[in-house]
Amino acid sequence: MYADKVKKELYDFYLTGDAERSKAFAEHCFSIMDSRYKEDMSVTALKLLQYDVITEEFTPVIFKTIPYYYETGVLTSLSDGTAWAKSLNFNQANGWATSKNKDVFVEQDSELFKLKCAHAKNILYLICGPYNDLKQHYNFNCRPFLEGGLKSVYEKAEAEIKNAKNDQEREFLNSVCQGMLALKKVAEKFSKKAEEMLCAETDKSAIENLTLIRDTAKRVPWNKPETFYEALNTMAFMRTAMGSLEGVGPNTFGRLDKDLIKFYENDIKNGVLTKEKAYELVSQFLLIWDCHYDHDMLMAGYADHELENTYVLGGCDDDGNPLYNEVTEMFLRATREYTIIFPKIKCRFSKDSPKEYLDEVNKAIVAGTSTVLLQNDDASIPAIVRSGKTLEEARNYLVTGCWGFALSQEKFDHGSYLNLMKAFELPLHNCDDIINEIQIDFEKFDDCATFEEFYSRTVRNCEKLLDAKLMITKKGGQIFHKYDRLPIFSSTLENCIENHKDYTQRGAKYNDDYQLMFGFPNIIDSLLAVKTLVFDTKKYTFNEMLSAVRTNWENNEDMRIEATRCHGWGDGSKESNELATRFYDDLYEMCQRKTGTYGGKVHMGHLTYTEIIWWGEKTLATPDGRKNGEYFAQGLTPSRLKRIPNVADVINSMKCLDGSKMGANSVVNIILPSNISLERCENFLRVIATTAIQSLQLNCVSKEVLLDAQKNPEKYPELIVRVTGFSAKFTSLSPTWQQEVISRNFYD
Repeated sequence: MYADKVKKELYDFYLTGDAERSKAFAEHCFSIMDSRYKEDMSVTALKLLQYDVITEEFTPVIFKTIPYYYETGVLTSLSDGTAWAKSLNFNQANGWATSKNKDVFVEQDSELFKLKCAHAKNILYLICGPYNDLKQHYNFNCRPFLEGGLKSVYEKAEAEIKNAKNDQEREFLNSVCQGMLALKKVAEKFSKKAEEMLCAETDKSAIENLTLIRDTAKRVPWNKPETFYEALNTMAFMRTAMGSLEGVGPNTFGRLDKDLIKFYENDIKNGVLTKEKAYELVSQFLLIWDCHYDHDMLMAGYADHELENTYVLGGCDDDGNPLYNEVTEMFLRATREYTIIFPKIKCRFSKDSPKEYLDEVNKAIVAGTSTVLLQNDDASIPAIVRSGKTLEEARNYLVTGCWGFALSQEKFDHGSYLNLMKAFELPLHNCDDIINEIQIDFEKFDDCATFEEFYSRTVRNCEKLLDAKLMITKKGGQIFHKYDRLPIFSSTLENCIENHKDYTQRGAKYNDDYQLMFGFPNIIDSLLAVKTLVFDTKKYTFNEMLSAVRTNWENNEDMRIEATRCHGWGDGSKESNELATRFYDDLYEMCQRKTGTYGGKVHMGHLTYTEIIWWGEKTLATPDGRKNGEYFAQGLTPSRLKRIPNVADVINSMKCLDGSKMGANSVVNIILPSNISLERCENFLRVIATTAIQSLQLNCVSKEVLLDAQKNPEKYPELIVRVTGFSAKFTSLSPTWQQEVISRNFYD
């Protein structure tokens, strides 16, 4: 079967000599770039030199079993384009320009950087960089190249040069033109390489692929793609070539079924493509990215099974009508047939989604292969509109990386976590040394005489934390343009070319902040436990409960169990719903009062990555019954300390929140019985569409199956679970991560 041959050729390349190949190429390019370096070079000049040298020195890699040309050999297999080689501790060739400016953030204000490091050490928040998200979560917009090719972007930038007001603007526009020409040269090298390989090739299938590559790479993507194959290849080429040159990681292909359907239908109409051949092209496209790493490798670290490679299916068209077509079906079927884990699929749905679409999405899930993130349009689109986007923009939204909302023509930081648990834990445990180190005057709780006072201080402490983070990023993050420039990436963002400014110079249309809250369920449960046991029933004094928490519940196990049995987030009770709504609304209003790093709005979300373990390990006990170091709840998922048997309770809780206030997205984990039918799963999603749940990570598996898979992994080679922002084989998870999944709530 062709898939076996494809997999073998790809695995032979990506899993053999990967780090050594990339490192040797980086050292070679660094030596050349260093020899051409001049002290007075601008940041843009550094990037253009990087473009030139990588383009000159790379050797195209062409696989004989597939017709796609994309692999430059510049990056390690786990890299999405980010300059720092993941887990390997070296800069790839595309990190040379930034290596020359690596100290600018520290040098601008050493005391500010020291304070930021103290915040990071004490896990107050996460920033993927010194003050900005420098390298990750870049939702590269391929549409300009699908619609007009590199040539159209080149001509657009060139035409604007006459309107430039100064040398800086001209430099940016010229750098865009140079970026397009560099990509053109990269494609032409693939054509030449294919022609060279044809001279010695005798296999008929390989000859067909090499001939197609030779002839196509001369034209595309400089000229716009005309066929389904050319459009798919443009996406593959731009992802890898852009990452190889730019040094940032593009983490989405966009809305594949919406963007590709016109190419598919035109080819079918003109008789140049059959449905069978189209399906083969889709399957090969997906296999390219899925074969970049070994799915059986142990997942033990922060992001061991994370390739930041995504695409979106379904949702609605520009008029709001449900979107489902033959391209949608082919991608879902190929993912299921070949057990594709990467790219990660983000499947948008609504209460009006076609049954056929929901069934196609759910077939793998109900069979125990959870590789899909389900995204609720009915909660997400109103949230994006409320955040300040147009309805047309909102209908066309993407879900990138793990869960990040984005429009196709913008870039936001979707790895920006705000650890509300620290604003709660540090004053609760009187951690004076840490509070002094981080320079945030959190209000202590010891003298609270009423629940209202306890609640109000909790909210004020959360706001103090948010203010501290925004102060840090505002003061420190304004010099991104002195660290790096991103001409190729910027060329696809709305307004950058029109404004004659790079993304790092705030040239894009939107410059908002996404603040992703961490700890909402645990704080709600803690507040309710205190309210119930101390201020309502008066079974314990406040000092008794504080003492029990501060001693990690030692000799207070009965009180701890009582705390876990109080009403809590997700149980559907009036008490928890009212308090959750109040805290949720207070957080929203808090964000509304703020201005972001670059002067834009601040949008609230509730998302959490693998910090549910790593940050949990470093957090002391909390009044909800959680002990030192135990797991946190993920996003808006009810705490595992609350054994909520019926998923209807969770749904009722999520109905009490106003989903339009989460302009930065939210996530909920739900595990349903393994014997659920397609019909029930479809009905379940339609009910979910009526709630504030936005991103749904759905697993359909029993605890008994997971426990057996721990003991007998050989029996479950394709048991795939949605972990946290990504999916992985259950048998490849470390014992710690297996236990995290097993300890979740399993609902009836």
